[in-house]
Amino acid sequence: MSNIKTAARLAVRDALLSLMDHARLFCDAVTHDQDLPAWVMEQDHQSLVSAREKAAHAVSCLTYQDDQQRQQTVKLTGLIGISDNTLVLGRLFNQSKADFKAAMLHYRHLFGESIKMTDFSSKELRDGLLGHMKIQHLHFVQCYRQIKLFEEAPARVGFSWASGTHGTVRLSAEAAIQHLKDKFTPSQVILNDIKQLEQMPKDAVVVIKRPLAPHLRANLSWPDNIETLRRSDKTLRTQYPGQINTPLPLFLLLSPGQPLPEFNAIKPWVAGMKQERLQRRDTCLEKLSDHPGSFLYIPRQKEVTI
Repeated sequence: MSNIKTAARLAVRDALLSLMDHARLFCDAVTHDQDLPAWVMEQDHQSLVSAREKAAHAVSCLTYQDDQQRQQTVKLTGLIGISDNTLVLGRLFNQSKADFKAAMLHYRHLFGESIKMTDFSSKELRDGLLGHMKIQHLHFVQCYRQIKLFEEAPARVGFSWASGTHGTVRLSAEAAIQHLKDKFTPSQVILNDIKQLEQMPKDAVVVIKRPLAPHLRANLSWPDNIETLRRSDKTLRTQYPGQINTPLPLFLLLSPGQPLPEFNAIKPWVAGMKQERLQRRDTCLEKLSDHPGSFLYIPRQKEVTI
């Protein structure tokens, strides 16, 4: 291995060690804030583990669990009150996540951008560095995803299930190849789509469309003074968003005795919740590939009437 790759590998190790330390510190801090209120959506009514303990474990879990499938991430929706000290540790935890992701992206870049080389770099890491650290089952998405921390609690949180939705992006064929390499887990389906794109003109317009699994969203209502500021200053909408996805609990800075904001204690998703929808008459995409599971579409040509 070259000196540059060795240095990048050591940077990954150092960033990962820092991430593990900050995960432990944040987990302990969340657990110790037991005088503040906490709620999580119950998955198992027989569980004896407190909502706060469940939240602390979910956000600090960096590895695959015993029964966790490769394409799954640990999920837990909830609202957790935290102290000033825990808020500071949460921000440091998020920074360590960003640092580890940056170190990983740099390391992978040194091996090249192809799916084959991405697989090779992952194998080299798992068999080498992660094996030596006894964490071969590191879950990179769980390591990268940021924790939602709010210095001021919303006035109300309205949880809802989003189902039957699709993620779509419109790109040139050339840009779509890079998008598939960067954003999708390597698989035969992705390889087939990339091969088809490579046979098209580079500037041909394609749409990458994939169904999204049912997921929870939260609509956030803020106190009147913040709502007024949000309307006049768009930059504050990142700090005080109106809607966010909630795969993990929201951590809210609360004072002793301060309750959680008003919220609806939503239930886990069941198939019966799905609502049948009529297909839009103006559907304007058609499948590009005959390969099962392909994500490729092209804009449908409008019929010209004479």
